[in-house]
Amino acid sequence: MNTTKRINRRGQTRKWQCYQYCYIREDYETPEEEKLSFKQIESEFLQNHKKQKAFFAQYITAFDVSEPTEWWFTIKDDEYDLSKLNSHDRRNVVSFKKHCYAVRINPVDYVDSLFECFKKSFSAYPEKYRPHTFDYPKFETDVRNWASENFRVYAAFENEKDLLIGFALVTIRGRFVKMTLQKTNPEYEKCRSNAALVDCMLNDWNEKLKSGEVIITNGSRSIKHETNFNAYLEKYFGFRKAYAKLRVVYRFPFGIIVKILKPFRKLFEHTENSFLYNLYCVLKMDSFASK
Repeated sequence: MNTTKRINRRGQTRKWQCYQYCYIREDYETPEEEKLSFKQIESEFLQNHKKQKAFFAQYITAFDVSEPTEWWFTIKDDEYDLSKLNSHDRRNVVSFKKHCYAVRINPVDYVDSLFECFKKSFSAYPEKYRPHTFDYPKFETDVRNWASENFRVYAAFENEKDLLIGFALVTIRGRFVKMTLQKTNPEYEKCRSNAALVDCMLNDWNEKLKSGEVIITNGSRSIKHETNFNAYLEKYFGFRKAYAKLRVVYRFPFGIIVKILKPFRKLFEHTENSFLYNLYCVLKMDSFASK
Protein backbone atom coordinates (compact mmCIF):
# COMPACT_ATOMS: atom_id res chain seq x y z
CA MET A 1 0.00 0.00 0.00
CA ASN A 2 1.34 3.46 -0.92
CA THR A 3 1.56 5.59 2.23
CA THR A 4 3.70 8.43 0.90
CA LYS A 5 0.80 10.87 0.95
CA ARG A 6 0.41 10.43 4.70
CA ILE A 7 4.07 10.72 5.61
CA ASN A 8 6.09 13.91 5.80
CA ARG A 9 9.75 14.16 4.89
CA ARG A 10 10.88 13.15 8.38
CA GLY A 11 9.01 9.87 8.14
CA GLN A 12 6.33 10.90 10.62
CA THR A 13 2.58 10.83 10.15
CA ARG A 14 1.12 14.31 9.81
CA LYS A 15 -1.31 15.36 12.52
CA TRP A 16 -3.92 18.05 12.07
CA GLN A 17 -6.13 20.12 14.35
CA CYS A 18 -9.35 21.95 13.56
CA TYR A 19 -9.47 25.61 14.56
CA GLN A 20 -12.26 28.00 13.55
CA TYR A 21 -13.43 25.74 10.69
CA CYS A 22 -9.89 25.34 9.37
CA TYR A 23 -7.54 22.34 9.40
CA ILE A 24 -4.03 23.29 10.52
CA ARG A 25 -1.01 21.08 11.16
CA GLU A 26 -0.22 20.59 14.84
CA ASP A 27 3.43 21.27 14.00
CA TYR A 28 2.42 24.26 11.92
CA GLU A 29 5.96 25.51 11.21
CA THR A 30 6.89 22.26 9.42
CA PRO A 31 6.63 22.80 5.64
CA GLU A 32 5.17 20.31 3.16
CA GLU A 33 7.14 19.26 0.11
CA GLU A 34 4.03 18.14 -1.78
CA LYS A 35 0.76 19.86 -2.60
CA LEU A 36 -2.09 18.55 -0.49
CA SER A 37 -5.78 18.61 -1.37
CA PHE A 38 -8.54 19.44 1.10
CA LYS A 39 -9.89 15.88 0.88
CA GLN A 40 -6.48 14.43 1.63
CA ILE A 41 -6.03 16.67 4.69
CA GLU A 42 -9.52 15.90 5.98
CA SER A 43 -8.87 12.18 5.60
CA GLU A 44 -5.69 12.49 7.66
CA PHE A 45 -7.50 14.58 10.30
CA LEU A 46 -10.21 11.93 10.69
CA GLN A 47 -7.62 9.28 11.48
CA ASN A 48 -7.11 10.93 14.89
CA HIS A 49 -10.32 12.92 15.52
CA LYS A 50 -14.07 12.79 15.28
CA LYS A 51 -15.49 14.68 12.33
CA GLN A 52 -15.55 18.45 12.78
CA LYS A 53 -16.86 21.01 10.35
CA ALA A 54 -14.09 22.67 8.31
CA PHE A 55 -14.36 24.67 5.11
CA PHE A 56 -10.69 25.06 4.30
CA ALA A 57 -7.19 24.05 5.33
CA GLN A 58 -3.85 25.83 5.44
CA TYR A 59 -0.24 24.75 5.57
CA ILE A 60 3.15 26.09 4.48
CA THR A 61 5.43 24.87 1.72
CA ALA A 62 8.55 26.73 2.95
CA PHE A 63 9.68 28.15 6.31
CA ASP A 64 12.16 30.94 7.10
CA VAL A 65 12.90 31.81 3.47
CA SER A 66 15.34 34.62 2.67
CA GLU A 67 12.99 36.67 0.47
CA PRO A 68 10.14 38.50 2.30
CA THR A 69 6.65 37.11 1.70
CA GLU A 70 3.17 38.14 2.84
CA TRP A 71 3.10 35.30 5.39
CA TRP A 72 5.40 34.96 8.35
CA PHE A 73 5.95 33.53 11.81
CA THR A 74 7.27 35.53 14.74
CA ILE A 75 10.15 33.54 16.21
CA LYS A 76 13.17 33.74 18.48
CA ASP A 77 16.09 31.43 17.72
CA ASP A 78 19.01 33.12 19.46
CA GLU A 79 20.14 34.02 22.98
CA TYR A 80 17.94 36.24 25.12
CA ASP A 81 20.21 39.13 26.10
CA LEU A 82 18.74 42.41 27.36
CA SER A 83 22.13 44.12 27.04
CA LYS A 84 21.54 44.23 23.27
CA LEU A 85 18.75 46.76 23.81
CA ASN A 86 19.36 50.48 24.08
CA SER A 87 19.09 51.81 27.63
CA HIS A 88 15.59 53.26 27.14
CA ASP A 89 14.09 50.02 25.84
CA ARG A 90 15.92 47.98 28.48
CA ARG A 91 14.42 50.14 31.24
CA ASN A 92 10.97 49.64 29.71
CA VAL A 93 11.36 45.87 29.94
CA VAL A 94 12.75 45.61 33.48
CA SER A 95 10.37 48.24 34.91
CA PHE A 96 7.90 45.42 35.61
CA LYS A 97 10.04 44.47 38.62
CA LYS A 98 8.70 47.50 40.52
CA HIS A 99 5.18 46.05 40.35
CA CYS A 100 5.21 42.30 39.76
CA TYR A 101 7.25 39.16 39.29
CA ALA A 102 6.79 36.01 37.17
CA VAL A 103 7.65 32.37 37.82
CA ARG A 104 7.00 28.98 36.26
CA ILE A 105 4.12 27.26 38.08
CA ASN A 106 2.28 23.98 38.41
CA PRO A 107 -1.05 25.12 36.94
CA VAL A 108 -3.22 22.69 38.92
CA ASP A 109 -2.30 24.64 42.05
CA TYR A 110 -3.86 27.81 40.64
CA VAL A 111 -6.95 26.71 38.70
CA ASP A 112 -9.34 29.26 40.22
CA SER A 113 -6.88 32.15 39.94
CA LEU A 114 -6.07 31.27 36.34
CA PHE A 115 -9.77 31.11 35.49
CA GLU A 116 -10.47 34.53 37.03
CA CYS A 117 -7.55 36.06 35.17
CA PHE A 118 -8.69 34.38 31.94
CA LYS A 119 -12.20 35.84 32.25
CA LYS A 120 -11.01 39.34 33.14
CA SER A 121 -8.54 39.44 30.27
CA PHE A 122 -11.39 39.65 27.76
CA SER A 123 -12.79 42.87 29.25
CA ALA A 124 -10.15 44.77 27.26
CA TYR A 125 -11.05 43.06 23.97
CA PRO A 126 -13.23 44.66 21.28
CA GLU A 127 -16.83 43.50 21.57
CA LYS A 128 -16.68 41.38 18.40
CA TYR A 129 -13.87 39.24 19.89
CA ARG A 130 -15.31 38.97 23.40
CA PRO A 131 -16.86 35.66 24.55
CA HIS A 132 -20.13 35.94 26.45
CA THR A 133 -19.89 32.74 28.49
CA PHE A 134 -17.05 30.89 30.21
CA ASP A 135 -16.97 27.15 30.86
CA TYR A 136 -15.19 26.46 34.16
CA PRO A 137 -15.25 22.62 33.92
CA LYS A 138 -13.67 22.74 30.45
CA PHE A 139 -11.09 25.26 31.63
CA GLU A 140 -10.25 23.06 34.62
CA THR A 141 -9.77 20.05 32.30
CA ASP A 142 -7.50 22.14 30.08
CA VAL A 143 -5.42 23.26 33.06
CA ARG A 144 -4.92 19.67 34.21
CA ASN A 145 -3.69 18.83 30.71
CA TRP A 146 -1.22 21.73 30.96
CA ALA A 147 0.49 19.96 33.84
CA SER A 148 1.95 17.38 31.41
CA GLU A 149 5.50 17.47 30.02
CA ASN A 150 4.25 18.90 26.72
CA PHE A 151 3.45 22.26 28.31
CA ARG A 152 4.92 24.88 30.60
CA VAL A 153 2.94 27.55 32.42
CA TYR A 154 4.24 30.86 33.75
CA ALA A 155 2.34 33.24 36.03
CA ALA A 156 2.80 36.88 36.98
CA PHE A 157 1.99 38.01 40.51
CA GLU A 158 1.45 41.54 41.80
CA ASN A 159 4.15 42.35 44.36
CA GLU A 160 2.10 43.70 47.25
CA LYS A 161 -0.94 41.39 47.25
CA ASP A 162 0.75 38.41 45.58
CA LEU A 163 -2.30 38.27 43.31
CA LEU A 164 -2.08 36.32 40.04
CA ILE A 165 -2.50 38.99 37.33
CA GLY A 166 -1.34 37.17 34.22
CA PHE A 167 -0.26 33.82 32.84
CA ALA A 168 1.37 32.34 29.77
CA LEU A 169 1.21 28.84 28.32
CA VAL A 170 3.78 27.35 25.95
CA THR A 171 3.38 24.09 24.06
CA ILE A 172 6.44 21.94 23.31
CA ARG A 173 6.40 20.23 19.92
CA GLY A 174 9.79 18.83 19.05
CA ARG A 175 12.18 21.69 18.35
CA PHE A 176 9.45 24.33 18.48
CA VAL A 177 8.23 25.96 21.69
CA LYS A 178 4.90 27.57 20.83
CA MET A 179 3.58 30.56 22.76
CA THR A 180 0.06 29.18 22.84
CA LEU A 181 -1.77 31.50 25.24
CA GLN A 182 -1.02 34.67 27.18
CA LYS A 183 -3.65 36.44 29.27
CA THR A 184 -3.36 39.37 31.67
CA ASN A 185 -5.78 41.21 33.94
CA PRO A 186 -6.28 44.69 32.40
CA GLU A 187 -6.96 46.14 35.86
CA TYR A 188 -3.22 45.76 36.49
CA GLU A 189 -1.98 47.00 33.12
CA LYS A 190 0.52 49.39 34.76
CA CYS A 191 2.30 46.39 36.28
CA ARG A 192 3.62 45.37 32.84
CA SER A 193 2.86 41.73 33.47
CA ASN A 194 3.27 40.89 29.77
CA ALA A 195 6.93 41.88 29.99
CA ALA A 196 7.35 39.87 33.20
CA LEU A 197 5.88 36.75 31.58
CA VAL A 198 7.93 36.94 28.39
CA ASP A 199 11.11 37.69 30.35
CA CYS A 200 10.49 34.70 32.65
CA MET A 201 9.71 32.35 29.76
CA LEU A 202 12.79 33.37 27.74
CA ASN A 203 15.08 33.01 30.74
CA ASP A 204 13.63 29.54 31.35
CA TRP A 205 14.53 28.49 27.79
CA ASN A 206 17.68 30.56 27.34
CA GLU A 207 20.24 27.75 27.58
CA LYS A 208 18.43 25.81 24.86
CA LEU A 209 18.12 29.00 22.79
CA LYS A 210 21.87 29.55 23.07
CA SER A 211 22.64 26.01 21.92
CA GLY A 212 20.13 26.14 19.06
CA GLU A 213 18.06 23.28 20.46
CA VAL A 214 14.77 25.16 20.33
CA ILE A 215 12.96 27.85 18.39
CA ILE A 216 10.36 29.85 20.28
CA THR A 217 7.44 30.84 18.08
CA ASN A 218 4.42 33.06 18.60
CA GLY A 219 2.75 31.54 15.57
CA SER A 220 1.89 32.98 12.21
CA ARG A 221 0.79 36.41 11.10
CA SER A 222 -2.40 37.52 12.82
CA ILE A 223 -5.48 37.65 10.61
CA LYS A 224 -8.53 37.95 12.83
CA HIS A 225 -7.34 39.73 15.95
CA GLU A 226 -6.04 43.29 16.02
CA THR A 227 -2.82 43.07 18.03
CA ASN A 228 0.58 44.73 18.29
CA PHE A 229 2.01 41.91 20.39
CA ASN A 230 4.28 40.50 17.68
CA ALA A 231 5.79 43.94 17.05
CA TYR A 232 6.27 44.22 20.83
CA LEU A 233 8.15 40.91 20.88
CA GLU A 234 10.38 42.05 18.03
CA LYS A 235 11.19 45.45 19.52
CA TYR A 236 11.93 44.43 23.10
CA PHE A 237 12.74 40.71 23.15
CA GLY A 238 14.72 40.00 19.98
CA PHE A 239 12.07 38.09 18.04
CA ARG A 240 12.10 38.28 14.23
CA LYS A 241 9.94 37.46 11.25
CA ALA A 242 10.49 34.05 9.66
CA TYR A 243 8.97 34.39 6.21
CA ALA A 244 7.05 31.41 4.84
CA LYS A 245 5.04 30.32 1.82
CA LEU A 246 1.39 29.76 2.63
CA ARG A 247 -1.00 27.46 0.78
CA VAL A 248 -4.78 27.43 1.36
CA VAL A 249 -7.11 24.71 0.01
CA TYR A 250 -10.90 24.58 0.21
CA ARG A 251 -13.81 22.23 0.57
CA PHE A 252 -15.94 22.28 -2.57
CA PRO A 253 -17.60 24.69 -3.40
CA PHE A 254 -16.14 27.07 -0.79
CA GLY A 255 -13.11 27.76 -2.98
CA ILE A 256 -15.37 28.96 -5.79
CA ILE A 257 -17.17 31.30 -3.38
CA VAL A 258 -13.84 32.74 -2.22
CA LYS A 259 -12.76 33.34 -5.80
CA ILE A 260 -16.01 35.14 -6.62
CA LEU A 261 -15.93 37.33 -3.50
CA LYS A 262 -12.22 38.14 -3.53
CA PRO A 263 -12.62 41.46 -5.46
CA PHE A 264 -15.14 42.61 -2.81
CA ARG A 265 -13.02 41.79 0.25
CA LYS A 266 -12.79 45.40 1.50
CA LEU A 267 -16.58 45.63 1.73
CA PHE A 268 -16.55 43.20 4.68
CA GLU A 269 -13.55 44.65 6.55
CA HIS A 270 -15.46 46.78 9.08
CA THR A 271 -18.65 44.76 9.38
CA GLU A 272 -20.08 44.04 12.83
CA ASN A 273 -21.58 40.78 11.55
CA SER A 274 -19.39 37.93 12.84
CA PHE A 275 -20.09 35.64 9.87
CA LEU A 276 -19.17 38.32 7.33
CA TYR A 277 -16.09 39.30 9.32
CA ASN A 278 -14.92 35.67 9.39
CA LEU A 279 -15.46 35.56 5.64
CA TYR A 280 -13.35 38.71 5.31
CA CYS A 281 -10.57 37.03 7.30
CA VAL A 282 -10.59 34.02 4.95
CA LEU A 283 -10.42 36.32 1.92
CA LYS A 284 -7.56 38.24 3.52
CA MET A 285 -5.64 35.04 4.26
CA ASP A 286 -6.19 33.84 0.72
CA SER A 287 -4.60 37.05 -0.57
CA PHE A 288 -1.40 36.17 1.36
CA ALA A 289 -1.15 32.65 -0.06
CA SER A 290 1.62 31.80 -2.51
CA LYS A 291 0.10 30.97 -5.86
